Amino acid sequence: MDTIKLGKGGRCAIFGQFFVLFVMVGVGYFANHKKMVTSAVNTGLGSLVMKLTCPALLFVTISQNEIDSSSLTAFFLIVLAQYVASVIGGKILCVYCRKRGWEEKYMAMLEVTTATSNNGFIGLPVALMFLGEFGGLCMSAGFFGIHLYLWTYAVRVLQGNTGEKMTVKEIMQKLMNPNCVMVFAGLVFSLMGWTPLLPAFVMDAMSMLGNMSTPLSLIYIGAMAGNEGILQLIHKRKAVETALVRMIFFPLVTIGLVYFLPIDAVVKTVCVVSMACPCAAIMPMVVEQYGKLGAEESSDITLLTTVFAMGALPLSLWLCAFLF
Repeated sequence: MDTIKLGKGGRCAIFGQFFVLFVMVGVGYFANHKKMVTSAVNTGLGSLVMKLTCPALLFVTISQNEIDSSSLTAFFLIVLAQYVASVIGGKILCVYCRKRGWEEKYMAMLEVTTATSNNGFIGLPVALMFLGEFGGLCMSAGFFGIHLYLWTYAVRVLQGNTGEKMTVKEIMQKLMNPNCVMVFAGLVFSLMGWTPLLPAFVMDAMSMLGNMSTPLSLIYIGAMAGNEGILQLIHKRKAVETALVRMIFFPLVTIGLVYFLPIDAVVKTVCVVSMACPCAAIMPMVVEQYGKLGAEESSDITLLTTVFAMGALPLSLWLCAFLF
């Protein structure tokens, strides 16, 4: 597939470029181990990425694409596909977890945690690295789809255990976060042709800020793994099994579903990569705030899927390069 930036080494270059990403994760792990990045510092680092660098990356990626009617249609179809895939995927994993002995009280947490995808922290930088600007645009759509799923569906599932419900106003306030705002802003600037009107120094500053997303998010993930004690999680059999099944099942089923569809190879690959991303890093906090039960288990699964993604993502890209 000539749309993936494979480089001189062919498909093996995928693993070489992922080695660079692994190094950044290792830096975060080492920094946490040596107390250079404490838990409080890493929390701030995550907020920096979510509220500043990732929104800047989304705006630059979308606004610099020349969006026509077909790419706009593809954008919203990916949003819808990500939303539907999250709903269905979460319910299927929930059934599996029930059969594997998870207690019923954890079902809501398991459904929404496994259904989400960290396609902002991880998926967007990977898409830009291997699939170019159009791949980044498509992944931005998937990222927006996850936010829609999180605040319109997942929170309601979690609140089913508490009897509380978010109002429509509260849902809209959650959706007006910096990332979603920048997705809309990028679309408007691209469609209206306003991007060239922005001063060069503004776009340069936004681009520089956005380019920090990849190293900072990977350092954050590595530090999170070091802080949580990844080796201790290996002994949590149910969490390990659930995370492993999720990271194998989602991308393989997605490959099977998109293989025969008459759509662009980049769009197919984005769909697969999005489902090969780990659970969203924000999920343990969402579970704790809205579900009141299972935050620790959600954190375990999220961290384990992040570790397994280090293998699932390059393998998924390699399969896409081979099949599409």
